[in-house]
Amino acid sequence: MQYYALISGLPDLSFDDVKMPYTVEDFKLQLNEILSDADKKLMNDLFLKYDNDNLLAFLRNKDATFDAKGAFSREEIAEMVQEIREVEHPLNKKIPPYFKTFVSDFTTGNEALHKMFWEDQLASLYYDYLGNSKNKFIRDWAALNLNINNVLIALTCRRNGTAHLPYIVGNNEVAENLRTSNARDFGLTDIFEQFDQVRRIDEEPDLMEKEHKIDHLRRTWIDDEIFFNYFTIERVIGYLFKLQMMERWIGLREDSGKQKFEDIVTALRSSFKIDKNIE
Repeated sequence: MQYYALISGLPDLSFDDVKMPYTVEDFKLQLNEILSDADKKLMNDLFLKYDNDNLLAFLRNKDATFDAKGAFSREEIAEMVQEIREVEHPLNKKIPPYFKTFVSDFTTGNEALHKMFWEDQLASLYYDYLGNSKNKFIRDWAALNLNINNVLIALTCRRNGTAHLPYIVGNNEVAENLRTSNARDFGLTDIFEQFDQVRRIDEEPDLMEKEHKIDHLRRTWIDDEIFFNYFTIERVIGYLFKLQMMERWIGLREDSGKQKFEDIVTALRSSFKIDKNIE
C-alpha cells in the first residue's frame, strides 16, 4: 500500500532541533488511523520495544512506572505474566511468543545460564522475533542492531582480555564469525558492511559521543535502505526509527536532562560492562 498523503506531510527531522514536530506517541496514534491492517501489525511489532521495558519493569516491581507508548496496559502485562507462569501453553494470542521464553527464564532465574544481563537477554529475544518479520526492511534493521551490539561486545571483551563467546547472541553469520574467528577483524570486513565503522566508533572514549555515532550510523543506514521507497510502509517505519532516536536525545536537553544524561551514561556503562566471573 502506498501512503502518499501521510509521507508527503511528514515534517523533516533535524537532530540539531530542540523540539520535536510531535512525539512518538502522537505519531503512533496518527498511524493507527491511516495504516492498513497488515501494516499496522508490522508497526505494532516495532512498538513492542516499549512493552519489553514495561515487562521487565513489572517483573522487577509490580508498581513500576509504565511507558505509555507500549501496546499493553499494566493489567494486560500482569495477566500475561500470570498465564505464562500458570499454563504450559498459554492461549492468549496477544502474548508475544518471546514473552513466554523470557518470563519463564526470569521466573526460574536463568540469567546466569544464558550469561547475559536481563536487558540483553530480552533484547536478544526481541531481535530474533523481528528477524522473522514478513518485512525485509524490519528483518534487516534487526540484523543491523544485533550485529552492531555483538561487534561492540566482542571488541570490548578483546580490549579487556575477557572471553567474549558467552556474550554473543543470535545465530547469523556475523555472530558465528565472532564466536569462531581469531582474525583481527573476526573475518567480518567482507561480511558485515558496517564493521569498519563500528570498529572506529568503538575507539571513541566518550560514551555519550559513542552512542551519538552509533545512532548516526543507524540513520545513514535507514536513508540508504529507503532511498527508492518513496511512499511505502518502509519509509514510514524508517521515520519512526528516526523519531524514536530524536525523542531520546531531545529528552537530554529538557529540564530533567541532567538526570537523564546521568541515567543514560549509567546504562551505557552497564551495557559495556563485562563480568569476568562469568566465563
